[in-house]
Amino acid sequence: MDVWPLPRIDARRCTGCERCVEICPTQALAQVAEKAVLRYPEQCVYCTLCEDICPTQAIALPFLVVFGDAQDK
Repeated sequence: MDVWPLPRIDARRCTGCERCVEICPTQALAQVAEKAVLRYPEQCVYCTLCEDICPTQAIALPFLVVFGDAQDK
């Protein structure tokens, strides 16, 4: 089973502006109790739009480094 890093939302920083929820192309994010949450992680395509638009930097996208085989070049 593949495990991909997912966006992390810091609820303390989230102001509930809903910008990330509105811009998410797959509707993976939702507003719950006036805070953004990753409601449908399986729908996240890691586009980084939510992280880019967040005015309080409440969303962080950890990344995964994958090394390819040198023969793939």
